[in-house]
Amino acid sequence: MNLSTNIRKRFICAESDSLTVETIQTLSKTRRQRLRVLRLRGTWRANSQNELVFNVALRKGPPQTYTLKGAWKINKNQQIEYQCGQGPDVLTFKGYWDISSANKLVYVLEGSSTSRFEFKVQLESPTLYPKKGEIRYRIGIGTRKNRLNPRQALVLYGEWKFGRNLGLVFQMSYGQNRVKAIVFNAMVTLGRNKVIFALKDEAGKPLGMTLTMTRKFLEHLDAKAFIRLKSSQDEPA
Repeated sequence: MNLSTNIRKRFICAESDSLTVETIQTLSKTRRQRLRVLRLRGTWRANSQNELVFNVALRKGPPQTYTLKGAWKINKNQQIEYQCGQGPDVLTFKGYWDISSANKLVYVLEGSSTSRFEFKVQLESPTLYPKKGEIRYRIGIGTRKNRLNPRQALVLYGEWKFGRNLGLVFQMSYGQNRVKAIVFNAMVTLGRNKVIFALKDEAGKPLGMTLTMTRKFLEHLDAKAFIRLKSSQDEPA
């Protein structure tokens, strides 16, 4: 005799290279339930709609993929959060941000060499000011027909500091004394009472962003250190 069953799945925990899933199997005739908790190994990535995707690593059989439908957000510690359905369950992805190109933003999962989210984004303003301490993007999540929060804002908060060799770093706090820095190369232009940094990635490719520092803000960030850097490059300052 065949007994039909109903299976419900719930995501419990997301880690750098794993996803923990709870399944509840209910027999339609007896209403008896069977609970299982599975910790699946695999790789996290983002699809073309900027949705979070988990590819399960299976030894046998066809590959299995879980796509977290719907929008995710950044919490107060600048980590990615995804709310599962209508319930209170929230998946938190621990990692750090990196800016790899003009239209791509990367979130590297902590403790993994393979799992990372590469999101397609649009810079909200190409001109940055250190006083605000933020880099703003626009991002769309979901399919075109069923897009949730289309073109929502994605804001990275941090503090600008001078790095080595006329470089700049954008230090971001992720809570619990965890600080990571995004490192930029820069081409420097001196203006009247201001300095303009055309930001580049570590490979020297332009990122389409400029950081404008006024004379007053340079003094706040230790202008003497900046002048020493300029002098070491044999450039007038």
